[in-house]
Amino acid sequence: MTHLLPDYRQHDDIYLRLRDQLANGWNNEAGESYLEMMHFIAPDLPPSDGHRPIETLEIGCGAGNFSVLLAQRGLRVTGVDISPTAISWATDRAKALKCAMGFRVDNVLHLSTCTDADFDLVVDGHCLHCIIGDDRNKCLASVFRVLKPGGIFVVLTMCGEVTNRQMLRHYDHGLNVTLHNGRPTRYIGQVDSIVSEITSAGFVAESVRVVARKDADDLDNLIVRARKAPLRM
Repeated sequence: MTHLLPDYRQHDDIYLRLRDQLANGWNNEAGESYLEMMHFIAPDLPPSDGHRPIETLEIGCGAGNFSVLLAQRGLRVTGVDISPTAISWATDRAKALKCAMGFRVDNVLHLSTCTDADFDLVVDGHCLHCIIGDDRNKCLASVFRVLKPGGIFVVLTMCGEVTNRQMLRHYDHGLNVTLHNGRPTRYIGQVDSIVSEITSAGFVAESVRVVARKDADDLDNLIVRARKAPLRM
């Protein structure tokens, strides 16, 4: 991909403003969008074997809304985000709900707080489309590194043709990115291209589904369940 200059740390400014406004999280709704996301990916989450918790990482966890839903399904969840404000918010949310989860500031391009082969499951609840250009390969490589052999990566990301008029005013059709003040903020790729990125990182795509947009102002959602191949004996 062409080299672009995203500013990922601008997310902290947004989270600061949202928290000051007493919002619910990135999506200022009463949780409906997060429940919808869970409905989308639930068929692709691995079942517990009943013997040990499934060690789960959510990348780009934000204020922890989605992490809570994952924990309520019995997963042992760690959430990472580049925004210190988001991580503070998520930590407070977990304490208030008495959910045993861990949150920490980390860059998904490196996942430097995570050790190799640390997780059974990595979940992306709308993070990957925020990663731009060559950084996408770095993010996928980091996810591959921290997954155990045989581990599962579930991706939920925006995709398809952009038809929203407001978004089109700031959309680069050549690069498939939305722009804000000249900087790329969202990558809206096509299904085949996104799946190819994931498999090129070493994953085996086991399931690919597209949830169609509700209307012209919305976007399609791509859900990919991919696996890191187990070690051969």
